[in-house]
Amino acid sequence: MKSYLSASDTFKSVFSISMSQFGLAFCFNTVMSFMPFYITLVSPYPAHETMLWIGLIIGLTSLISAAAAPIWGSLTSKIQPKALFQWAFFVNAIIFLLMGFTANLPLLLALRLIQGALGGASTIGLFMVSEISSRDRLAGNLSLFQNSITAGQLLGPPVGAYLASHLGYKSPFVFSFVLVALCLLLCHIYVAEMDIREMARNQKLPLDRGFLWGGGLILIATIHLTFLPSILPHILQGFGLTGERALKSAGFIMMGYTATAIAGSYVINRMTPRAKRVGVIAGVCLTAAFFQTFLLVTQDVVSFTIIRMIQAGIIAAAIPLVMASFAPGMGGAGIGFLNSARLAGNAVGPLMATSILAISNLLTLYLLVSILTIGILLAFWITNGRRKVV
Repeated sequence: MKSYLSASDTFKSVFSISMSQFGLAFCFNTVMSFMPFYITLVSPYPAHETMLWIGLIIGLTSLISAAAAPIWGSLTSKIQPKALFQWAFFVNAIIFLLMGFTANLPLLLALRLIQGALGGASTIGLFMVSEISSRDRLAGNLSLFQNSITAGQLLGPPVGAYLASHLGYKSPFVFSFVLVALCLLLCHIYVAEMDIREMARNQKLPLDRGFLWGGGLILIATIHLTFLPSILPHILQGFGLTGERALKSAGFIMMGYTATAIAGSYVINRMTPRAKRVGVIAGVCLTAAFFQTFLLVTQDVVSFTIIRMIQAGIIAAAIPLVMASFAPGMGGAGIGFLNSARLAGNAVGPLMATSILAISNLLTLYLLVSILTIGILLAFWITNGRRKVV
C-alpha cells in the first residue's frame, strides 16, 4: 500500500497533514481563549443563565468529538480519506466565520456542536499518517502529528486574546476562517490520494483486550496532560501566589510543560525501535506515575514546575507509541477508537481534577492518577507483552 509513495512525497504528505492539524487546533484555541467574554457580551440572559450557556458551548465539544471519532474512521473504507479531510476543514472554516456574526446563543451552541462532530476528523489525519508511513517511521510521524496539535493548543490563546482586545471580537473568527482555508489549500496540493479498495482489503479492527487496554492507556496519558490547568489557581494559592502573580506563574508553568511534552514525545518516539515499543510504553508510564506522585512533596513553584515539565515530557510519548503499536492494518475504525480515547481524556482530565478537589485534596487526586496509570499499564502489559510487533 505504502510503496507507491516516494520518501519525498511521504514527507510532504505527513508534514502537510500535521501542519493542517496545527492550524485547526490553533484556530480552535484562538477562539476559545475569549469565548466566555464573547458569550457574556452578546447574551440577552441573566448572569446565571449566561454561565450555563458558557459551560454548554465550551464544554460539550470534546465529548461530541470523542463520540464522532470512530464514525469518521469507519468512513475511510468507503470515501477517499483526503476528500473527507478536506471537507472537514471546509465546513470548519465556514463555521468559524458564522460564529463571529451571530448573537444567538442557541445557534452558537448548534455551530459548536457541529464543530465537535467535525473535530473527530483528526481521526482521518491519524489514519492517513499511519497509512503512508513506513513502520519504522510510524511512531515518529504520529508524534509529529500529536505535537502539531499540542503546539496549536499552546499558541492559539495568546493570539486570540490579542486580536480580540486590539481588533474586536469578530477579528479572531475571520482570522480563523482564513487560516483554516489556507490549511485546506495545503492539504489539496501536497497530501497524496489513497486507494480505498486496497485499504479496505487490508484493514481489520482488533477488538481484543490488548487493544482496549491500549485505548485505556491513551485515555490516562491524556488525563496526565490535561488535568492540571483547571486546578492551577488552587495549587498556586498553596504556594502563596494569588492574583496577577498566580496568573503569570500559571502561564509560565503551562508553556513550560507543553514545550517539554512536545520535545519529549518527539525524541522518545524517534529513538524507540519497533521491537521495544511495549517495553518503552511501560517505562514511560511507570516513570510518569512516579513523578505524578512526587508533585505532592514539592516545596515551591519552581520545583513544582520542574517536576511537572519532566512528567509531561515523559508521558506525552505514550500516546503515539500506543497508536503506532496497533495502527498498521488496523483500519480507520480502530484508529477512530484510539483517537476517541484521546479526545475523551481532554474532557475527563479537567472534570476529574475539579470534582476530586471539590470533595477531597491533592493527595487523593495525585494518587488516583498514579494508581490508575499503573493499573491500566499492568493490564496492557499482560495482554500485549508477548504480542508480535507489527
